[in-house]
Amino acid sequence: MDDLELRRFLPQYYSAFDAEPIEVPVELARDIAFGGVEYARGLGFEPRASFKEVADHLGKWSGSSSITFGKDGKPFYVNGPNDNPNSVIRTLTKSVGEGNFDCMLTLG
Repeated sequence: MDDLELRRFLPQYYSAFDAEPIEVPVELARDIAFGGVEYARGLGFEPRASFKEVADHLGKWSGSSSITFGKDGKPFYVNGPNDNPNSVIRTLTKSVGEGNFDCMLTLG
């Protein structure tokens, strides 16, 4: 998305929250993005192919961060509108075992 599309997208995205977008250092964005992908891969999930295009804008990642993922030491899944919850739950069950993750499923 170009700058104009981003300026139009942000208010729409943040309208669901009671907060304004804030700027963060690229190092933090990098840790969240790459750390999240690393965490997800460890659970059996791969990012979309288009992640590579975005990743190039974040620069090189050292592979270490103080950011942790999951909730209370376990994976925590909240389904999105385009998810297949059954598939995600099967993958989590296979990777960490039944009862070793939490989830919150929303009805759409």
